[in-house]
Amino acid sequence: MKTTIKHMKNFILILILITTVNAQHVHSQELTQTVKGKVTDAETQAPLPGAYVILEGSDPIIGAITDSEGNFVLKDVLIGRKSFRVTYIGYEDVFFNDVNVTTGQEAILNVKMREAINKMEEIVITPDDILSEPINSMASVSSMRLTVDATSRIAAGINDPSRTIQSYAGVSSLDDENNEIIVRGNSPRGMLWRMEGVEIPNPNHFSDGEGATGGGVSILSTQVLDDSDFLTGAFPAEYGNALSSVFDLQLRTGNFDKREYTFQVGVMGLQASLEGPFSKNSEASYLLNYRYSTTSFLNQMGFVVGESDIFPEWQDLSLNINLPTKKFGRFNIWGIGGKSSSAELPVADTTDWEYRGDSYGYAENHDLALAGITHNYLFKNKKSYLKSVATLSYTNNEEVEDSLSYDLEPTLINNESMVYKTITASTMFNHKFNARNVMRIGAIYTHQAFDLLALDFNYDDNILEKQLEQQGATDRFQAYFQWKMRVGSALELNAGVHHNYVALTKDYSVEPRFGAKWRINDKHILSYGFGAHSRAEAASIYLAEKELGDGSIIRPNTGLKMTKALHNVIGYDLRFASDFHFRIEAYYQYLYEVPVQLNDTTGTFSALNFSSGFTNIKLANEGTGRNYGLEFTLEKFFSRNYYFLTTASLFQSKYTMPDGVERNTAFNNQYIFNVVGGKEFLVGKNKQNIIGTNLRMIWKGGYPIVPVDLEASKVEGYEVRDYDSAFEETSPDYFRLDIGVSYRKNNPEWSWILSLDVQNITGRLNVYDEYYNAEKESIEQVYLTGLIPVLNYKLQF
Repeated sequence: MKTTIKHMKNFILILILITTVNAQHVHSQELTQTVKGKVTDAETQAPLPGAYVILEGSDPIIGAITDSEGNFVLKDVLIGRKSFRVTYIGYEDVFFNDVNVTTGQEAILNVKMREAINKMEEIVITPDDILSEPINSMASVSSMRLTVDATSRIAAGINDPSRTIQSYAGVSSLDDENNEIIVRGNSPRGMLWRMEGVEIPNPNHFSDGEGATGGGVSILSTQVLDDSDFLTGAFPAEYGNALSSVFDLQLRTGNFDKREYTFQVGVMGLQASLEGPFSKNSEASYLLNYRYSTTSFLNQMGFVVGESDIFPEWQDLSLNINLPTKKFGRFNIWGIGGKSSSAELPVADTTDWEYRGDSYGYAENHDLALAGITHNYLFKNKKSYLKSVATLSYTNNEEVEDSLSYDLEPTLINNESMVYKTITASTMFNHKFNARNVMRIGAIYTHQAFDLLALDFNYDDNILEKQLEQQGATDRFQAYFQWKMRVGSALELNAGVHHNYVALTKDYSVEPRFGAKWRINDKHILSYGFGAHSRAEAASIYLAEKELGDGSIIRPNTGLKMTKALHNVIGYDLRFASDFHFRIEAYYQYLYEVPVQLNDTTGTFSALNFSSGFTNIKLANEGTGRNYGLEFTLEKFFSRNYYFLTTASLFQSKYTMPDGVERNTAFNNQYIFNVVGGKEFLVGKNKQNIIGTNLRMIWKGGYPIVPVDLEASKVEGYEVRDYDSAFEETSPDYFRLDIGVSYRKNNPEWSWILSLDVQNITGRLNVYDEYYNAEKESIEQVYLTGLIPVLNYKLQF
């Protein structure tokens, strides 16, 4: 521990020396920054010229009027937390509260305004409304806006959207080393990732196999992300191929008239981003971000992340090029790429083998490349726009496992290589008839080529068994239609239908959707949502191979259908202050046509119990499931230099096999409590520097387990599980406390931030599972990660 403290002190000392070199040149003058942005119609994306943007509380008044393209600029705004009001004749006023204006980079406000139903009625959208409402105006329930500011604040969130969202109601993590998201007791496999309006592959490093939606760390960086939506049930009609949740990500555009740079160095690696204009004569811009990371430094300091001999390494690249034109609309060329690897070697000296696992080793390599082009075209009538997106992606997930004999001869145990090359084309037409009625219609085509290999050692027959070796391609088609109707200023209805077709199995689904929101008054809102949803399996599941006794090869799952679900959600919102908000939601989900193994002696082989992975076992759509519960949220948005978020989720997650017995799923933690909060302290002569403190507490029910049958294991000499008690027992309750501390120094032309986040500050070792130790003839526990510190220094100019 002394070595660890020494390393930390040296690292902090270096950063202090770097930042204090120029500190003596900082004068005591009040520092200012430019605030700018664009004001558009929320439904049509049409610019709103002539809108007023005012800095609240300024004297004399600082304000601006938007130009013909909806752009505005406010210069010489004092740095600090500032509030802005946007007004436009015939539209509902919009407030932006406590925007963080710093010297490092210009503050950008993208304002979307909603046309008023009653033009004579003055309606004000408060700061609370802006933050508690999703970006997608057709989402009625179970939806939330995740801001970049919130993602950057969450203690131990490491700027990862998936880890940040785990503080919200109904959401939890699979484990500490993985950012996979469990929503309302659903398997993480039911989640949909979208970017710029289309489905994308799992955007995480160290993907955990086929169907996985998470990994060790996100490929995405908050340097390139804009505010995004996260939905947990009864999705609008435009979302398909999702059962549990949708993460609808948006990319921000680079600054179009000033070059800006960000550099970050920390115990987990390096990051650099740059953005700026291509020309002074247009709004074309670029945004580029690169990261290289490793856990080697943390492990050398004594904080073990994983138990690999070859430390996990990853790097990623993100970009967004914005190319507006005068006649042909706006084009965006964007993309993300990631590469990650890790390995664990077997113990080379056989005399040191103490456990069976000492002779085993593995290596994993993961690659993701995604490139897209988006075209937005606003029609001359200013009421219709067309959004078209085309993407090309490549994913390669490889894992090899082998073991050594006592004469050091390797034996291949498992080899999986799953390569997908996917082309996706999407188009969506949006038309606003008037302030009351908006229609949206779209279609999505996906063509996926694959090169799949799976080899697994069969210990019964002592042979390496080929479970999959396929090359080819398949298609999927989706279409949707939705309509939003505002019945007066109080009632809003959203209705639509989604169609999903999988060519590989010739399976389809027609899915009605409905949502309603009733604003009883400015404090009380009732909402309801219903939706039918479906999700296809990975191509490898459909194409899995099995060798029969006569040597012939069959594909047992080519007739497998999509898993389907019905969602019902009812909610109530109470907004009892301008910055306070309370929400309660009750939900019931019924899942059917769930793939299960017939004649399964364990009673556990249901798709609802697995987060990822490949199998060649014959499956049938004869399982069902239920998820139901209550969620409570009490939130104070950031104002008066502090914020907090408290959530409570009480739920049950059940599955039923063909035997008709209903059991707990592997994700039925039953309750989750989260407390998140933070406060900023203004320091310095002019109170222009910030000390930030953040805290996060997670307490949830223990992980459901299949207990080890100790006596049977002793008799057999290997691990035997008690499947009669599967998922009826749990590990002890999970508890974790995270903290974050930061200091921002604002200088006239640049700023820097020194931050320290500590995950699991108490060092509690939460129990994940148990296993049988044959050498000791005892039951051992599997623990999750202990204390992990993440120290970063960021420079913005």
